[in-house]
Amino acid sequence: MRFMQTAAAAAIASAFFCGSAFAETPTVTLYGIVNTGLSYTHQKTAPGKSTDTVQMDSGNYLGSRFGLKGEEKITDTTSVGFILENGFSSDTGTESDDNRIFGREASLYAKNTNFGTLRFGRLTQLTGSTGSSSIMGGKFSALSTGWGIVYGHNAVFAGKFARFDNVINYSTPTWNGFDLHLQYSGGIDMKSETPTGRENTGSTTRYGAIGARYMKGAFSTIGVVDTYHYANTQDDAGYTANLSVAYDFNVAKVFLAGQYFKDMRYLGKAAINDTVSGAAVFGNSTAKDGWGINLGATAPAFGGKFYAAVGYMDADHSDATAGKLKRYTVSLGYDYSLSKRTLVYAGAGYMHDKYDDFAATTVGSAYNYGVTAGLVHKF
Repeated sequence: MRFMQTAAAAAIASAFFCGSAFAETPTVTLYGIVNTGLSYTHQKTAPGKSTDTVQMDSGNYLGSRFGLKGEEKITDTTSVGFILENGFSSDTGTESDDNRIFGREASLYAKNTNFGTLRFGRLTQLTGSTGSSSIMGGKFSALSTGWGIVYGHNAVFAGKFARFDNVINYSTPTWNGFDLHLQYSGGIDMKSETPTGRENTGSTTRYGAIGARYMKGAFSTIGVVDTYHYANTQDDAGYTANLSVAYDFNVAKVFLAGQYFKDMRYLGKAAINDTVSGAAVFGNSTAKDGWGINLGATAPAFGGKFYAAVGYMDADHSDATAGKLKRYTVSLGYDYSLSKRTLVYAGAGYMHDKYDDFAATTVGSAYNYGVTAGLVHKF
């Protein structure tokens, strides 16, 4: 068995690194984004209980970050590179991503023009919105995963939409607009969720996904099926099936995205009511079945771009326990580039939850709405 594993590894390495033997001077680039804005949110969680919040935010439009990336050409067809990306809050100066130094991404990759790209490390899952391994970001829906209070498709979908530890990611070359992606993590969060767990065992939450894209001309479609094998439990694994289609009519680009999920513990956005979102009620300790849909569009307007989206989700407990959630979202946004590296944005969003058969609360619904605006600079 050890000989077979060694032989397979040698075959993969040979395929990636075959070609004329030469190396070019490697390049290293420092890059980053700083996004700071202001937002107002009104939230009503129960009859007679509401809050209004005005605050400075970081990363509503794009997460504030800085990073290093480098690449060396090994042969005429093969390159090896790395990405180390830190996330931070520009309003406070603190690190984000659970105080990891390179929490947004820490990856090493080998890229071959004939065989594709193989990545290793801390990477964004296929259904995420940013990062070198995400296949949905900016392409799956009009507002992607949103601008804070300006909700994207994740508000009506299940899943983490996050970055995972211990990821192996393979992407094929693009053939006539089509590419295929495979991803596996032997432990998605070894720092917080399962700090004492061992990779690739039942003591960690493991993740797998397969995705495909077809993007040619005005038409595009993206599909991803993924699964979560939860740590320290005999519960069924959760999975989601995601599909979007988009068409660019020049005057506007229209997106339709949908998801079916089963036995999923994680919602893209937790229930607004604190009691319902509690771990043992309808939070991350309970499995949920359901579906969600997001319809949106983008259109050029007054030198910038206009965004609009509506969403709906229907979810209930997987084990037939009482508890159902229906959610509606409406979002509008606009951005305008002041230069190649600087833009301003503004948007508004509304989310309404309806609860049914929750013994832990008599609250029938909850909602929030708000506005946000900010400045983004890239370097």
